[in-house]
Amino acid sequence: MSPAVDMFASTERFYDDSKTRCQINNRAPGGGGINVARNLRRLGLDVCAVFPAGGHHGDLLAQLLTADGLPFQRIDIKNETTQNIALSESSTGKALHLVFPGAVLFPDEWQRCLDAIAALTPAPQMLVISGSLPPSVPATFFAEVVQLCKSRAIRVVLDTSGPALRPALEAGVYFVKLNREDFTALGYNGPDTPQDRLDAMKKMVEAGWAEHLVLTLGPNGALLASRTGECMHVTPPPVTVVSHAGAGDSFVSVMTCKLYQGKAVSEAFSYGVAAAAAAISTPGNQLEDFDWLERVYAGVTRRI
Repeated sequence: MSPAVDMFASTERFYDDSKTRCQINNRAPGGGGINVARNLRRLGLDVCAVFPAGGHHGDLLAQLLTADGLPFQRIDIKNETTQNIALSESSTGKALHLVFPGAVLFPDEWQRCLDAIAALTPAPQMLVISGSLPPSVPATFFAEVVQLCKSRAIRVVLDTSGPALRPALEAGVYFVKLNREDFTALGYNGPDTPQDRLDAMKKMVEAGWAEHLVLTLGPNGALLASRTGECMHVTPPPVTVVSHAGAGDSFVSVMTCKLYQGKAVSEAFSYGVAAAAAAISTPGNQLEDFDWLERVYAGVTRRI
């Protein structure tokens, strides 16, 4: 619901007291759902991205996706689609990822997004909700999407934050990825140990919030609690950080793909952790080097 055009730029050095002159390196389709859709298509799945877009950047986004070969359904809106900026400092290796709010949507526009999901024929087997909800859209919007999908036997994967997160979870999803800030916002105020967090995650799963619940921990990997009984802590091997853009989306993409293919939950989860590490160690917002993914996967550490 908050697609974007991602502009990647670089500079020799950041300045806070004068102009920082930059070189534009690339523009790419962006936003959580679109990043996931592009990854899933390269992983061999049949996908369609559904998103609202308007203005010059909305047109550019559609052009970039057409050139990329990704099937999509654009819901036209009046306001300008967002452009985000990933800026790297070559002298130090530091990077800034500047992410802006999604375009303001009017009620008839976000309602047409719901209608588009309801009208998908045939119904997809899975639907990924990824990225933030624009402040102009009711916080219950994703929960409405979840309920709509349940009525059509569509499994929902959720990766969002903010006020829209809890209502969507209370509606009950198939798989959700949380970060530490999300986990705290949902009420966790206990110790930072993996076991204490897993105990709290198991209660969330037992409450019906998700069949598979993932909590990402940055360089410390991620935790999994599953309704089928799996509890795991998986950490990636050390990698050199190049860009954080798209790391979480790569996690969601690969774990979703493996679950869709019927792989064991433990394998799908471990691949998700490896995908995030592979993504941050390569430029851009996409997971493209699948040989590198396999090498990173071979180096993950699993604790059960």
